[in-house]
Amino acid sequence: MNLPLFVAFRYFFSKKKLKVINIISMISMIGIAITTSALLIVLSVFNGFTDVGEKILSLSNPPLIIQANKGKVFSLDSINYKKISSLKDISVSTPVLAENALATFGSSQALVRMKGIEPSYYALNRIDTSIVYGRFQLKRFGKDACVLGIGLMGSLGLNNNADVMGAVIKLAVPKRSGRISPIAEETFNVGEINYCGSFMMNSTMDETDVFLPISFARNLLEYENNEVSAIYVSAKENKDIPKLKEEIQQIAGKDYSVKDILEQDPLYQKVVKAERLGVYAILAFIIFVATFNVMGSLSLLILDKKKDIQILRSMGASLSVVRKIYFFNGLMLSFIGALVGLLLGIGFCLIQQHFGLIKMGGDNLIVDAFPIVLKLMDIISIFLLVLSIGIISVAIMVSRIKFDNNLNQ
Repeated sequence: MNLPLFVAFRYFFSKKKLKVINIISMISMIGIAITTSALLIVLSVFNGFTDVGEKILSLSNPPLIIQANKGKVFSLDSINYKKISSLKDISVSTPVLAENALATFGSSQALVRMKGIEPSYYALNRIDTSIVYGRFQLKRFGKDACVLGIGLMGSLGLNNNADVMGAVIKLAVPKRSGRISPIAEETFNVGEINYCGSFMMNSTMDETDVFLPISFARNLLEYENNEVSAIYVSAKENKDIPKLKEEIQQIAGKDYSVKDILEQDPLYQKVVKAERLGVYAILAFIIFVATFNVMGSLSLLILDKKKDIQILRSMGASLSVVRKIYFFNGLMLSFIGALVGLLLGIGFCLIQQHFGLIKMGGDNLIVDAFPIVLKLMDIISIFLLVLSIGIISVAIMVSRIKFDNNLNQ
């Protein structure tokens, strides 16, 4: 142990009488510990709500989606779909052809999101297990059939037994090569499809989505047999998603984009990033304010140890050595405060994760207690942040130490 660190260590851990300087040092260390633990807890709660938000989005969005950067549709042959679907980390990959349409049943109409799918779509989000009326089928009585959200079912005025009664829904989309005309047949393609059932996913899909065979959607939209608007991909494990995203992007090329759940909703992603940055900045400023106590206690220590500085100077200690002594002393305050704060924050987060002591205080919520997700990178970044602020503030303080006549009195 070098001399500055040894002396600083003795100053910090030696037995002391209860003086104002000791009380201020303790208060500054407690202040850093409290603000550090608060920052970790708030970020962990924020991570928890972000995780809950991703789970909600996962009800209506696939884990990964592949789309063309230009145009509404693209050919499966142009993206080497066979190579993508054969990747070992992929659980399910299925093409989807989606487009807005006007749905009509009797005198009721509604704007819907028509999604042409293949049977492999069932394994993507198990939507077939969310059926509340009828059943999830793409064929019924030998004809094409559709399934729609329960909210959309109410908007169109379909009753609970509409599937048994053979209800037929009309879907209308603008013709690709048509022109505006007062005659509807010249402007729109209209297709009839059997109603088969309704699902409830507790998401926006309940109000807008209609699932039907992709072949029906292609015929109605006048697309070729291998044209799709997107490819939905699910990984075998959630941890494989970032790696799988990179692999798919390399195969697809620059003309296509591969998006995860958050990237599929850019507005939500921007809000999440902005809120996290704002919370981090506000609490970081509070930590910065707490370090003023460290500077205050350090200045009092310097005044209290005038004789020690004089002795060290007479023994040949340079100004640099003296400054290092007080620098290490102030750094110990920040280090121990940060360490204690992180331990308190981690302990609280683990208790909340396992026991959910603090409740949300509402009914019909997705989670009953405040969600907590503790991340290693948050712990590391907070620790480095507190140390960085401590180093800067202490360095500014000790830079003012000088050998002058006042120190020799």
